[in-house]
Amino acid sequence: MRIIRIAVAIFLWSTSFNGFAQAAFLAAPDRLQKGGPLPEGLQSTRSAVFIKVNPSMALDSAGWYEMAQVFHQALVDLHIDAVVYYRWRDLNSGFDASNSYIQALADREANQFIILEVQAGSYQIYIIPSNTEGQELFSADGQAWHISGSTLENATENLTQIVNRSGLEIANFLISESPEFFVDTPIFKKNRFESFQPDLKLDKLAVPLFDGLDPGDTNSLADQEIQVICNNQYPFKYEIVGAEMDEDLMKKAGFQYVLRYLYAEESTLLTLLDYEFHSETPNTFGYKFYFKHLITGDIYLGDNWDSRPTWQESLNVHLQSMKRALKVE
Repeated sequence: MRIIRIAVAIFLWSTSFNGFAQAAFLAAPDRLQKGGPLPEGLQSTRSAVFIKVNPSMALDSAGWYEMAQVFHQALVDLHIDAVVYYRWRDLNSGFDASNSYIQALADREANQFIILEVQAGSYQIYIIPSNTEGQELFSADGQAWHISGSTLENATENLTQIVNRSGLEIANFLISESPEFFVDTPIFKKNRFESFQPDLKLDKLAVPLFDGLDPGDTNSLADQEIQVICNNQYPFKYEIVGAEMDEDLMKKAGFQYVLRYLYAEESTLLTLLDYEFHSETPNTFGYKFYFKHLITGDIYLGDNWDSRPTWQESLNVHLQSMKRALKVE
């Protein structure tokens, strides 16, 4: 099995976990160096596709799936075996989610990654080999083959012309006619509880710094805010830890719990956290915090759905609910 690792954009846990970097977030495609060659195995081995859509385009889930269907057909015609499709923003939705997606990617044994970056009037296609030796899915400043077009049709036509002239070995003949989406990738392998764990009163909590949690935040501002909120709202033992601190190191340092979050569309949050779907605003983005027990991997989501549009509001509400549930002033 090819070991797939993931690049850092916001923060990195650099030690390994079950053979994978404990990483969280992908570097932006525009950081890749253009001018790399087409991967030799493009038409003979497996690929994974990431589609990154500019938020300003307000593309809903139905539109995203439709775009993936069109793109997939162009790849099938080129004997490119795209075995899985992911939304870029889902890969970046949070620490636990990202690690689960990494595992799912590893299971699919993709030899190269195809990134479709979509903005108004611009469709960028990047193709880069998977990184099997370093700590990254692909190097943030790596050499990627690149082509673009003003429309998806134009971009795929340009891709077709060059790939057809490339002379690469063609061995992919049995390819699924429909793209595969793993939106229901399970992110928790242990128990989940819609409650707060009373042991939080006794055990020390690790609170990682949320560097760059919001696109508009500077690292120092986010770091300051998380400390202020915890000082005001969390009544038990806790310690702010570096964003790079690995969960194994947290355990060795005496922490029993860690505060985690996910950021995604509400429909995605509900799916990832295994809630019964109940949202009236499924396409609204929000943050959802939870407590994770480091020894068992159990997660405690709280006793109510408290996703909010900003991380500050979400964390405040979550900690207030915890104090009420545990009967703490």
